[in-house]
Amino acid sequence: MASSRRLFVACILQLLLIVEGAVAAERFYISIPGPTLSYVPLYYGQEKGFFAQEGLDLQVLVVRGIIGISSLMSGEIDVTCHAGSGFSAALRGIPVKIISVTRERPVHELIVNAAIQNPVDLKGKSIAVGSLDGTAAVMTRRILQAKGLDAQKDVTLLSMDTPARMQSLSSGRVAGAMMAPPAVYLAVDQGYKLFGRGRDYMRYLQTGVVSTDTNIKQRREKTVRFLRAWNRGLKVYQESPEIMITYIQKRLSIKDAQLARRMYDDDAPFVLNGGRLSADAMKEIVEVGREALRIKELIGTEKIFDFSLAAEAMR
Repeated sequence: MASSRRLFVACILQLLLIVEGAVAAERFYISIPGPTLSYVPLYYGQEKGFFAQEGLDLQVLVVRGIIGISSLMSGEIDVTCHAGSGFSAALRGIPVKIISVTRERPVHELIVNAAIQNPVDLKGKSIAVGSLDGTAAVMTRRILQAKGLDAQKDVTLLSMDTPARMQSLSSGRVAGAMMAPPAVYLAVDQGYKLFGRGRDYMRYLQTGVVSTDTNIKQRREKTVRFLRAWNRGLKVYQESPEIMITYIQKRLSIKDAQLARRMYDDDAPFVLNGGRLSADAMKEIVEVGREALRIKELIGTEKIFDFSLAAEAMR
């Protein structure tokens, strides 16, 4: 009888702790471009309770870059992972900062119709990207420039979400589309051609976390807790390939284990530890951004990046 009573009390106490934790958890809203490979560690951390253990009830919203930035500025969300759009906004003087970077080389690749035999064949055609100021658009312009085309005159960039890009390429509405794995592999298997890999042409922000100057001051501790949990997910991603390859299959609905492994092997080596860039990397990325957006005035890296929160998250 006594042992039953002790067991009952223990169960009640455990239940109270669970309820207390649920009540204490703070809502933390984050926007991402889509459920792509770059955000597998985020979803994994959410499922495994990494964010809950930091007292955060993570809410992931899938929206386009311009919506992510506007939601961030209006205070509707805490941070956004639309790093390319956030970077462009910071370059234009909007009070936001890149507070963590997980990839400094883009994973996107420009895929074109099989009829495109050389760069000149793209003249007068349309290319699908995400936000016109986002990472996909910037690297598209860089690839086209390297191949002798003027992205402002020779082609038309169309803003589309990830599923619409493949659909538009298949229907012939566009001659090319900037894609990320696994869409890249699937497109190539269907006969489309690789026109250029973003990482071969530039160092640029692929995945990162963006916050407003106001949030950095007023919600600093909360944001640091988010980064700490985010780093845990990235650590598992890098160090446990067998776990993550299986999870990639589950999360991205990929039946082919070999395809999932190819995606992982192409991505994991490029993930940064700790979310911070070197001084040289920051400078190069800012210069690429200025060139892409045709900004003449010099911009200090301190206007764009604030890695102090990332440093706190690593302690």
